[in-house]
Amino acid sequence: MDYPVSHYFLVQSVSKDRAIRHVEHYLSGNQLICYAEFLIRPEEVYNGSHPLFEPTLAQGLAANTDFAWRMLAHLKEEGVTSLEQLPDLQQGYVTKVLHTLTHLLDGFIGIDSAFYNLIEDSHRVSEALTASIRRSPASYWLVSVRAGKLKTSVLHPVD
Repeated sequence: MDYPVSHYFLVQSVSKDRAIRHVEHYLSGNQLICYAEFLIRPEEVYNGSHPLFEPTLAQGLAANTDFAWRMLAHLKEEGVTSLEQLPDLQQGYVTKVLHTLTHLLDGFIGIDSAFYNLIEDSHRVSEALTASIRRSPASYWLVSVRAGKLKTSVLHPVD
């Protein structure tokens, strides 16, 4: 099967196996997105002490930020230049873009989420959590998920 979507999930756990199970449970019961199939490769699960943990986390956070800026660029291309315009927007493409951006900022996971923080239900990592990860890196894991075809999604229509 082709796995066109990938996410990194940050979890707190006592072991790699439990971190993987936590993400599997989350995705299996998620009502916002449901994949026909997803794959977690244990070799792509990084503990906070792993040399790839920080660069992978930074890459996921940067991808989410880039996505947010792309959504803002779409809004600008459609003529949205100030907050005062929002109440008068016509329902359609522009409001869908705004809705998607708002979900990213508010912490709702979607297929466009490169990184998701399951600890704080966020696309970001707070300063307090960053400090906790530095104090106890063995308790934190980045779990890479490769997802197949989307079955259902609140944010994206499914063919």
